Amino acid sequence: MMRQKNRLHFGFVVGCCAIVFSSSAAIAQQGVPAESIKVINESIVTSTVSFLASDEMRGRDTPSPELTIASSYVAARFLGAGLKGLGEDGSYYQNHEIKVAKVSAGSLSVKREGGTVATYGLLSASDEEFEYQGKVERLTGDNANDEKFDGPVCIVAEKFQSRRDQSNFMRRLARLRENGATAILVQVDPDHRLVGMASSSGAPRMQTGRESNSGHVVLVEKGAVDGNYEISLPRQMKSTAVVRNVIGMIPGSDPELAKEAIIISAHLDHVGIKGNVGDVICNGADDNASGVTAVLSLADAFAAMPNGPKRSVIFMTFWGEEKGLLGSKHYVSNPIWPLEKTVANVNIEMIGRPEPGASGKCWSTGWDESDMSELMSVGAKEVGVLIFQHPQFSGDMLYRSSDNYPFAQKGVIAHSFSAGSLHEDYHMPGDESQKLNFRHMTKVIQGLFAGTLPMANGEVTPKKN
Repeated sequence: MMRQKNRLHFGFVVGCCAIVFSSSAAIAQQGVPAESIKVINESIVTSTVSFLASDEMRGRDTPSPELTIASSYVAARFLGAGLKGLGEDGSYYQNHEIKVAKVSAGSLSVKREGGTVATYGLLSASDEEFEYQGKVERLTGDNANDEKFDGPVCIVAEKFQSRRDQSNFMRRLARLRENGATAILVQVDPDHRLVGMASSSGAPRMQTGRESNSGHVVLVEKGAVDGNYEISLPRQMKSTAVVRNVIGMIPGSDPELAKEAIIISAHLDHVGIKGNVGDVICNGADDNASGVTAVLSLADAFAAMPNGPKRSVIFMTFWGEEKGLLGSKHYVSNPIWPLEKTVANVNIEMIGRPEPGASGKCWSTGWDESDMSELMSVGAKEVGVLIFQHPQFSGDMLYRSSDNYPFAQKGVIAHSFSAGSLHEDYHMPGDESQKLNFRHMTKVIQGLFAGTLPMANGEVTPKKN
């Protein structure tokens, strides 16, 4: 957890739009406008990430008040750069209403003879409060297929080694509910992945179809089960929330090329809060405050071009990437700019923590899907940045895992650009801004500008391989 808090002041948000840019950035090379390169500087990059990844933003979960604040901040920066709003009624917002659920303020407690059992939250809840006194049946092994239950049961969740382990466990929970378990106590270690998925009182979360009326599943500390229990579990309350993609555009300067657009994007959300003890805020500095910072810096850079780009350039941040690419899926299903006139999507994901020996370099996912990454590498070299084909991540592995992929599924050439690997702080509280390499990050953003510029000016058009 960051010890020195960055306080949220609306004045800061507005003030960021009026920053006077320094001239300490890298010197522009041939064909790259000096005015644009200079506005991508380390000071602004640092302040932007520090704001978005501050503890006050509480991990920017979908949905959350903090994610709404973050989207307002992005919109303010777009306004300050002079971008045209492409959202509803000329705003910067593409709004979408989602179903959410939160646990009521009622009691969440599990007591056993001898004292209170530590609880880590509810994995799911029913629409009714649950009260119980009596024995709890302990299940060892996967015996949920044959037995019928008429009360609460207790199982142990060991650490998941893979997504398959998690999927198998969720199926087991479903079988237990089908076989009559009125509540399920799941014994876990406090750092178990399930703890990060649990709801606590007052914390809204997105609701999926399988969560509806799914019964009470409460996470508790590991220990003995013998003895009588007193269990009190609050109900689930359902409501709706509005989430929003943030979208701004620089119209193209060429009458014909302006009908085509390059989309530069990043996801704004992260995973919120994990656990109840110690540092619980997953700040998401690298994932993906770094990518959003790149989008904002690139918007400033393109806006600073003396004559503007010839093609239209659209800048976009998405909600719900961490929930399954939901914001980008919503956009491509409801495109504001025609997809057939979208030349490419340059999506930016985790550029703040380079691998050893990779400072000032970045790689793209799905390298062989098109020639776009190779084309961009030519421009990036002009400012001393290498865009390369990563031996581990440039194939299909991560190509389908970020917001580029819904565009690719619709036929748009789309790749994500990153600068590191899935480090030890991935989706954990340790992903904080002080761990980022801001000099490297600034250089990579300059490289992405220089790499995207030929496409934005109509000098090159990427093609599928």
